[in-house]
Amino acid sequence: MQHLWKKGVVLACALTVTGCASIVGGRYQKVAVDTRAADQSVRADCTLSNGNGSVRVVTPGTAVVHRSAQSLNVTCEKDGKQIAQQAYDANLRGMFWGNLLFGGVIGIVVDLSNGSAQHYPDKLSVMLPSSFALDAPVPAGNSSSPLLPGASTSSGLASLDRRVSQGMFNAAQNVAASHQCNRAIHVLMVDGKRAMFESQCPDTSVVQIECEGESCTAMQPSAS
Repeated sequence: MQHLWKKGVVLACALTVTGCASIVGGRYQKVAVDTRAADQSVRADCTLSNGNGSVRVVTPGTAVVHRSAQSLNVTCEKDGKQIAQQAYDANLRGMFWGNLLFGGVIGIVVDLSNGSAQHYPDKLSVMLPSSFALDAPVPAGNSSSPLLPGASTSSGLASLDRRVSQGMFNAAQNVAASHQCNRAIHVLMVDGKRAMFESQCPDTSVVQIECEGESCTAMQPSAS
C-alpha cells in the first residue's frame, strides 16, 4: 500500500505545474559520533540504525546516515561486548515549511516520504559508564595528567618520539603557543594517527592537546 502511495506522489509530480522539487537539502546527513566516559573520549565500534538502514563507525568519527522520521539508534561495542545504547530523535528541519511556498503541498509530501524533512543532531555524544574511563597510573610529580594507553612516559618530548609525524608535532605546538604555553610538548599517548600531548602553561596549569593527524585541539586545562 505504501509503495502504491509513493508511486502516486511521483505521478502527481509529473502532472503538477508547481513541481515536486525538494528544497530541504537531501535524504542523507553527516553526523559526528563520540563515545565518552568521565569526560574522556573512549574508542568504540558503533552501529547507527533507523528504518532506512544502518552504518558503522569507529569513534571518534563521522558517518553518513539516511534521514528518517524514526529515531536514530546508536549501539556501541568494545572488545566484542556491547557497552552502550542510545537513541536520538529526528526533528523537522526549519526549511521544511519553506517548501510549502516553493514546492507546494506535493513538495512537502515528497520531503516527508523520503526523509528529507527530518534532521538528527549533528553531534552524537554517547555516554559510557565511568568504568570505561582511561585510568592509568599517574607519573610521579605530575598528578594532573594521567598516562593513556600507548604512552611511554609523560616526560618524553614529542620532538624525540618517532611515532609523532612532523605535521602533527607542528600542529600541536601551534595549539600550545595559542594558549601561551610551553612549545616543548610532551607525549601522553600515540595510537596511529591519534595522539595526546601536554604542555606546561605560565599560570602553573597544564593544557592537554588532542590530535587526529594534523588536526589538533586543546582540551580543558587542568590545575597542576
